[in-house]
Amino acid sequence: MTQVPTRLGHVDLGWRFDAPAPPQYAAFYAEPFAVVELVGAVGSLWAVSDEIAARVEAFVADFHQRWERHGKPPSAVSYDPADYDRWVRELSALVDVHGVPGGSTGAEGVMSSSPAHDPACERITAVEVDGDEAAARSIMEVGAQTTYHEYRLVRRGGEWRIGAILSFLDPPGAPLVDEAQAARLLAGATEDAPLSDVDPDLELDLPALFSAGRQVVFFDKPGTIEVTLLGEITCDMGVLTVRDFGYGEFDLEPLSRRVPAGSYPVEVATVDQTNVALRMRLSELTPVSWHPATRTGGSHVVGVDYGNVAILDLASLVRCEAQHVEELFEAQAERLSNAPGTIFGLNGETNDAVMVTSGYGDGGYPCYWGVAADGTLAALVVDFLVLVEAQTSTVAIPWRTGPVLAPELVACDLAITEDDGSFTIEYRGRNIRKIRVLAPDGVVLLDGHRLGLSVSGDRHSQTWRPATPPPPGSVLEVTMDVGYRHT
Repeated sequence: MTQVPTRLGHVDLGWRFDAPAPPQYAAFYAEPFAVVELVGAVGSLWAVSDEIAARVEAFVADFHQRWERHGKPPSAVSYDPADYDRWVRELSALVDVHGVPGGSTGAEGVMSSSPAHDPACERITAVEVDGDEAAARSIMEVGAQTTYHEYRLVRRGGEWRIGAILSFLDPPGAPLVDEAQAARLLAGATEDAPLSDVDPDLELDLPALFSAGRQVVFFDKPGTIEVTLLGEITCDMGVLTVRDFGYGEFDLEPLSRRVPAGSYPVEVATVDQTNVALRMRLSELTPVSWHPATRTGGSHVVGVDYGNVAILDLASLVRCEAQHVEELFEAQAERLSNAPGTIFGLNGETNDAVMVTSGYGDGGYPCYWGVAADGTLAALVVDFLVLVEAQTSTVAIPWRTGPVLAPELVACDLAITEDDGSFTIEYRGRNIRKIRVLAPDGVVLLDGHRLGLSVSGDRHSQTWRPATPPPPGSVLEVTMDVGYRHT
């Protein structure tokens, strides 16, 4: 591998080839720029570096010009579907000019009010060459936002072409977490962490989710459960974390209970290509009871915003660099486009991670320990709440403004306020499924599903503007989710 800076004629880096990196790049490079494993003439090496830098700089300038023409999102009053089509064509042309066949710019599917590349803000910081492959790194600073790009190039037909562009929020070499945080996270899991009981309102049948061949009803149609063995993952210290792998350095809390160090088979259950549940088998013993697999923060529900759930060896994960984790996530997400799950290694050849698509996508998904008759952990299951039937309860109370004091609704902190003939219904949490207002004769005056919903943190609100206020004797009807049962 050969590493060289670009000539000052291409980018004003502000330092000489043989000088230390300036202070603003101290975290970027631990040592002065140097050419390592130098092969061939220095002049030839400079020329190759210049060619690569020239390609990247031309791409950045070309991207910005095309973004100025058609990459900005249209306003709500001037929206034209053809705007997006024009941007798609611009990006396709960009790949034709600078990329390899079938390549992409990383901006596909997105129209942004700020450009991903701008020659006024983006500077090349390093070029690495390895035969007919190369990588160019850049840094882009826009206000307080810093983005690090890595361009991966290949030499085709005597010229350098861009094969892929990776973008990161952390600089090269930055750890996912520092050593002190890593130690705190790993110390949080213990072999004797207490196990709590399952909510009595839940009717769980987790083994049935992995009953291969069982006939179920899926979207009102018959379906069949299929179980796929993805492979084995290794956990050297017994500390696992279950999380959305797209969260980077966030949400790293481990499961409170450690598992014995070892390698364990992982399988996913699907119906009609939709993942139903993920299971790690910790022993051959049959679970006789199930308990929430809580994390050290107290919750057993995995929050998902990137459409995936991963079970990871935390000791391996916290040794990773932040950019490496981002790149791993992108690579595994691409593999999930045609597979229910993927097994991979976080730091080398040992498979110590599994990632699967999370049921219907984003949401919150509970994790459970299966405990054998001898008290040992036999399984870890993540339920994607696909084969469930909601258990609901409906409360009807007289319609009036002010706090709603019904005992069943106290935890929801539900209240109704009036302002110039408009009524705002506010509540906390996600348990409320439906709100209606009924006239004394049972006629529906309000169906909350027809109103917009405003959400701020845990607070929800809906505003109703009736032509006339509800007559005396009207009823507020609130339907709540109180649990579910597996189907």
